[in-house]
Order: sequence, then structure tokens, then C-alpha cells
Amino acid sequence: MRLFEATEEGTVEIKIDEDIRARQEELAERNRELFRERGIRAFDIAGSVGAGKTSLIAGMVERLSDKHGVGVIAGDVATTRDAEQVTGKGARKVLQINTGGMCRLDARLVCRALEQMPESGIDVLFIENVGNLICPSYFSLGVEARVVVVSASEGTHVIEKHPAMFESADLVALNKIDIAEAVQVDLSQPVADLAAMRPGLKVVKTNCLTGDGIDEVLGALRLG
Repeated sequence: MRLFEATEEGTVEIKIDEDIRARQEELAERNRELFRERGIRAFDIAGSVGAGKTSLIAGMVERLSDKHGVGVIAGDVATTRDAEQVTGKGARKVLQINTGGMCRLDARLVCRALEQMPESGIDVLFIENVGNLICPSYFSLGVEARVVVVSASEGTHVIEKHPAMFESADLVALNKIDIAEAVQVDLSQPVADLAAMRPGLKVVKTNCLTGDGIDEVLGALRLG
């Protein structure tokens, strides 16, 4: 967003974007410090509505809960459905953030949720961002890594249509590979687009409902 103010000397541009981003990064750094103090490895799980973020988190929690104290923060515009889907999978604490219409989580919301997390006993934290491939890409949460979940059902060109999100990714889970043929999506295209955009970026093909690929995601994140 750009805002201009008229003055006697002329028109002055007020750089709101830079101010907002600077403030967000300050808050994100505060979260990083808190994670370090508590010994928490935190991960932002981003992606579109229905891409499979919650299913991936549920699968990871199930695999980790016998060795780690796992916490989950689920972000959504409304409802507690995502938190409910993860509850019972072995997480020590599951919290739901309803943004009231905002299309993303930010460092401030995560910080407030952390106040409700136990001060000890959590060493892995998964933060499910609001379902969106645009807004969350510009807001750092202070986490160790961002995992972007993208579904075969989103089409062949989803990567090139949302460059900012994939530029911010540390790992991509290409999900719902079992339906690619049915929806006439050639998975080699998004893989090639990612390789061209981010050479070396790790891409894992998954079917989160059956569990295929989840162990590889955990390995890529050095979780086990």
C-alpha cells in the first residue's frame, strides 16, 4: 500500500509498507528469541485452503509425539475445525487462532498464542497459517523454516502464479499426488517451475491422507 500527503513543498510519499514490515520483523525477532529461550523448534506450515496443511501436521504429530513434546497453533479465519482435526494425535497443546477475517497470521498473533503455551515440555511447534498463497508470504513469524503445502488439485501453474510464497519457502510438500492424473495435472511442471525459481529447494511429493512422504518431510526438517 502507498499513501501520499500533500505539503506546502509538494507531495510526500509515506512508506507504510516499509514501516509495517520493519515492525513485523521486530516482533518476529522477539518470537525467535522466545523460541531459543524455550528450546522450541518452530515451523510455519503455509498453503491454500484444502491443500493438506492440517493433514500434514496431524501426520507429523503422530510420528513425533512419542519422542518430542509437540505443540500446534492452528490459524484460520473462523471455526476450530483444524485444531479439532489435530487434537488426539499426540500433541501436548493445541491452540486455535481465529483471525476474524485477516488472511494471514503475523508475529504478533503468534506471540499472543505463545503466551498460552506451556513454558516447558514443548520442543517442536507447528504453526498452521491461514489458507492463502498470497498474504502469509509477506509476514515472518520468527520460525526456523516455512513449509509450503501445494496440492495437485491447484493446477499446473500454481507455482508461477504465486512467486512470493515460494520464494519464502524452505521446503515444499507437493501433496495429493494420487489425484494428479484425475485432475489432468502433470506434476513435472510445478517441480520444474520450482527448480527454475529456487534451485536446490527441497520438494517432497506427498499423500498426507495415506502418509506417503511425511517421513521424508520430517527428515528434510531434521525432525525425528
